[in-house]
Amino acid sequence: MDLSIIIPTFNRLWSLPEAIASCPRSDRIEIIVVDDGSTDATWKWLSTQPGITAIRQENWGKAAAVNAGIAAASGTYVKFLDSDDLLIGDAVSAQLAFALNHGPDICVAGYQACYLDSGTQVLHSWEDCGDFLAQQLGECDSSHYSAYLFRREFLQDVSHRPEFAFRDDRMFILECALKMPTVLAWEQPTLMHRHHGKQRIQFQPGSTAVVTNWQELQMYRKILRLLDHHKLATPRRKAAMSNNIWALALRIGAHNIREGSDVIAWLHTINPGFAIPSGGQNRLYRSIGYRPAQLIVNAARACRNGLRKLGLFQS
Repeated sequence: MDLSIIIPTFNRLWSLPEAIASCPRSDRIEIIVVDDGSTDATWKWLSTQPGITAIRQENWGKAAAVNAGIAAASGTYVKFLDSDDLLIGDAVSAQLAFALNHGPDICVAGYQACYLDSGTQVLHSWEDCGDFLAQQLGECDSSHYSAYLFRREFLQDVSHRPEFAFRDDRMFILECALKMPTVLAWEQPTLMHRHHGKQRIQFQPGSTAVVTNWQELQMYRKILRLLDHHKLATPRRKAAMSNNIWALALRIGAHNIREGSDVIAWLHTINPGFAIPSGGQNRLYRSIGYRPAQLIVNAARACRNGLRKLGLFQS
């Protein structure tokens, strides 16, 4: 088997058939769908579909579903696909042929973002910055991991981590990058990443957003320890990680300014030369500092939310 396409799904019968239909078909390609305990008609529908390896499990979450798919896979390469996204089939077939010919640990590619409400499409070409680890840590656009092919043997000691459930994709690719893989790029986009009004696991509201931010913070703390342990924590890579930690501090500060301030303090121990990015709202943070700026931003947000509830503010 040349390729295993792994699709975890939960209550997405509205999009799963289209996701499966987008996959290239060949007797050398297997499609593995893991139903994570859906309560809609997903399993009933999957049970009628030929040419698909369907696995049903209790609702243990996406990370467990993906791991079950990897355990069942037999392809030389593995590709992951969310059940609300699409593959660009011809490009994936060409990417696979390229990977099989050259044998990289990871074959990367760009992707196409599609905004379903407006029909707008935006191309995100693969951007090679010369350091795959720095790129994944935040130096530049790292594309989308569902646009990649992973050599299955390379993944033997890497899995999706349930403890980072809302950031498991990001933790997964960072762990892959820490192994210093051989990486080759396929020039065509291979994924259609769809933006829609339905909820995605990565973007949750309310208290779940607080948990998501906490998981991301723990992820970066873990990654920094691993970087230090493997002597991979170069100034360039720490600076790359700083970009994402800054954005995370703002999200945390939206819920708790003291905790956001603690993240900022930690950021400056990682990268003492860190400078707040210029432009936009960051101008306020640059001019008066994190804590007072965050107070203003939070007050403005609370005011907007109050006006919105009264029907006096349109976002």
